[in-house]
Amino acid sequence: MLKHVTIYACENTLGLSIGLTHDVFAFASTLQERLLGEPINISLVTLDGKPTSTFSGLAVTPDCSLDDIQDTDLVILHSVWGDMNDLLVQQRPLYPRLREWHKQGKPIMAAATGGYFLAEAGLLDDRISTTHWHKQAHFAQAYPKIDVRPDRFITAAGEIYCSAGMNAALEIIVYLLSRLSSPEVGEAVEHAFLVDFRRSDLGEFTSMGHQTYHQDDKILSVQQWLEIHFMKPITIEELASKANMSTRTFKRRFKDATSETPLAYIQQLRIEQGKEYLKHSDKSVEEISWSVGYQDAGHFNRLFKRTYGMNASAWRKNHRLY
Repeated sequence: MLKHVTIYACENTLGLSIGLTHDVFAFASTLQERLLGEPINISLVTLDGKPTSTFSGLAVTPDCSLDDIQDTDLVILHSVWGDMNDLLVQQRPLYPRLREWHKQGKPIMAAATGGYFLAEAGLLDDRISTTHWHKQAHFAQAYPKIDVRPDRFITAAGEIYCSAGMNAALEIIVYLLSRLSSPEVGEAVEHAFLVDFRRSDLGEFTSMGHQTYHQDDKILSVQQWLEIHFMKPITIEELASKANMSTRTFKRRFKDATSETPLAYIQQLRIEQGKEYLKHSDKSVEEISWSVGYQDAGHFNRLFKRTYGMNASAWRKNHRLY
């Protein structure tokens, strides 16, 4: 059961980011109490426990300071705007706590530019990551050890979750609520918040870096869902239903939009995640195969070798970080 969520705020936090997230968890808390008998304790936290303000000047009154949080089950870092340099220096006491929470296995989610805090803590080094399209080039230049993926809406590696925008962040929150609270809570939040959010303008995802991506909103929504659910058993019919299309139409539009078949796209996500596990975990190849959605480790190994030119064990030997 999800008992405690830490929602971290600082100067220049985006009001939409913090307000929406707080509303979502308040809604989830009411549902969890009704279903499981216990609410979610939500702590809105600033570094020193003093009020701060959003980028647009809205007042943020915290519940407590960072040091007052003794234990938590989930940490949310909000998107920030404006000049990053001074802000990142001001937030230095946050970074050891992020490293401590990560070491304890606590899930940490960064909404869009909230990923800068994870980067400063060193938690994204040698990992795939994403951030808001407006900051992709700066992020990659500032943190050369990070494998920045401008084509990804969501990245998930070792209980560290990053998003390229707010609807991608909501997708992660729904996933985490389903896992940490209950599937019923996650589904209710999805229908109450995310469904309408998916229908809104997805223009923030259509131009990243120097590339222009497709603008098929329904396919974008499916891609975003896959980036956090790819390890599940997935059928093309299920994906077509999510896009409200026939299977034939979905397959055609997915290929037109991404230049990949749905199956090839899922395989790409699974093999990429497998590579992250090989680099950062002690899981066996068989365990990794199961974790990314393949019951047959031999099949995983064949796909991995086709992608990276060697089998998983050999790749790990050459690229293991510790």
